[in-house]
Amino acid sequence: MSRLTELYEQSPVAIQNLAVTLYGVKVYRREYGAKFNHLLREFEANQWLSPAALEELQLLRLRQLMTYSFEKVPYYRKLMLEHGLTPSSFQSLSDIRKLPVLTREEVRQNVTELLSSDFKRSQLIPGRTSGTTGSPLEFYWDERACLMKNVVDWRQKGLAGLKPGDRMAFLLGRVVVPIEQQQPPFWRHNYLLRHLFFSSFHLSARTAPHYLAKLEAFQPKSLEGYPSTLFILASFLLAEKRRLPLKVVFSSSETLFPHQRETIEEAFQCKLFDFYGMAERVVFATECETHNGKHLNVDFGLTEVLTQSGEPAAPGELGRIVATGFFNFGMPLIRYQTSDVTAIQPAPCSCGRTFPMMENVTTKAEDIITTKDGRYISSSILTHPFKPLHSIAESQIIQEDRDHITVKIVRRENFTPADEQFLLTELKKRLGEGIELRLEYVTEIPRTSAGKFRWVISKVPLEF
Repeated sequence: MSRLTELYEQSPVAIQNLAVTLYGVKVYRREYGAKFNHLLREFEANQWLSPAALEELQLLRLRQLMTYSFEKVPYYRKLMLEHGLTPSSFQSLSDIRKLPVLTREEVRQNVTELLSSDFKRSQLIPGRTSGTTGSPLEFYWDERACLMKNVVDWRQKGLAGLKPGDRMAFLLGRVVVPIEQQQPPFWRHNYLLRHLFFSSFHLSARTAPHYLAKLEAFQPKSLEGYPSTLFILASFLLAEKRRLPLKVVFSSSETLFPHQRETIEEAFQCKLFDFYGMAERVVFATECETHNGKHLNVDFGLTEVLTQSGEPAAPGELGRIVATGFFNFGMPLIRYQTSDVTAIQPAPCSCGRTFPMMENVTTKAEDIITTKDGRYISSSILTHPFKPLHSIAESQIIQEDRDHITVKIVRRENFTPADEQFLLTELKKRLGEGIELRLEYVTEIPRTSAGKFRWVISKVPLEF
């Protein structure tokens, strides 16, 4: 635990609200204001451009990225020279395939070489992801990348009827409330942006009435969270034969199942907009008002859907997502290979927007952990203790019953007893001391018969 985190957790609630708001000031200066407003208008117009104009825009941004990466990023200069390439080699979008794909392991091994010489590391914003295999990855964003991600996010929020400044509530993976806290408030305020952050770690049958009462008192226009966590809250509402009308609900970061969408929309009496993005800032896809798939935001990045052989998948054919972000010059990721699978729909959307339509992404469809004290923990929340641990190649969480959880670990050579203690401590903070945690070190994590990886497996029936 960092010293700042320790100070935050030991502070009174009022000071914690102030800290969250001060962080909001930093975000506002970086991601809002006149520049944001100008870009949002520009990007709202992009979705109506002709396919030819969109391709021209993509090619312009790709060539800018390639020129910059060749001149400023040691990794790409070396890679292009090894393949006999220069920035002028990229005259069409398909020319990007002249470069090999970039794997997570290659990013992990070449972080320093992937950084632009224009930036000191201290000038960049660190990001982390654990991915779908429980293997953490660290990378960096420049401020422009954060601004552009906010722009495409608000493009969807705008079509759903929101505007900056509207009250919004969130149920995400941030530890905004100390885990050991037993009584409300289980939320913290960002007063500047009018955001309310609920703790996803304290949600249970006992605490759900406090969550719902706060939502009713705060009166947000929208609620955003992981599908599994939103589903839990919505199920409590319906179990009490209640509804809590909102303008819109947003979900991301997990597979959204049809029964979850139906339950959430019924409980909150509004439409749910699911979106797909990555912490690596290379791809973004959003639902429109038709909810018939996701519009691939081609002005944010260049996304390839590739077959097992590495060839472009035909329309409607499933393939792996390989993506190139246009805006993170601090640490460009070109042809970044993800573990996610999707297909590009052959037909455009009936809404008239010209962005290609992407099928729902097949990613981590995990179980929910039920703690001994009755709390429900989304698998996405459990990724956070793993993110700093680069000494873990893969992991898997198995809940045998309410009292016992086994964590399978594929260790790298630099895994230490301190890493083991950190993982156990951080998991217990989220799951509670009542659950017995056991680490099991293995050489590999088994896949299903379909070759898929399940990161969380719970054998405890989910009951409300």
